[in-house]
Amino acid sequence: MTTRTLWAAVAVAALALLPACSDAVSDSDTTPADAASTISTTTTATATTGTPPVDAAALQESVDVFFDPAATSEDRAAVVEDGTEHLPELEQFTGVLAGYPLTGTVGEVTTVDDDTVTATTEVAGPHGGAPMPLQFSRTDDGRWVLDDDAACSILEMGRITCS
Repeated sequence: MTTRTLWAAVAVAALALLPACSDAVSDSDTTPADAASTISTTTTATATTGTPPVDAAALQESVDVFFDPAATSEDRAAVVEDGTEHLPELEQFTGVLAGYPLTGTVGEVTTVDDDTVTATTEVAGPHGGAPMPLQFSRTDDGRWVLDDDAACSILEMGRITCS
């Protein structure tokens, strides 16, 4: 998957989800859910052949922790590559989730290499959602966690800048 495709998907998701966070009155009749449903994304990735080294259910566990409003920042850091470096941002994200709950549903998993996969993940909030290609990396102890860039792209949708 190219970086350009990843950023395009992030921009689409941000455009679909962020207007729902505004308290401004809009003259448009288009809802974020309508906008998300009219957008189609095409993802191209160079993948190795064969079965991915991890299935969607295993990745879903990390996604569930990441979006759980009851999870602590430390819990989230454990499911993000280099997560301890992002504790301040993850703490802010905990506040975002308290007021605007999000969910993630892992779909198709594509192998990038033996230690990296991309999963099409439906990120949804109260006003709809959009699919995002999120990368996951295998840690030295064999766990699968959200790639640092994938976590930052989600945080940036909530206007939280990764440092």
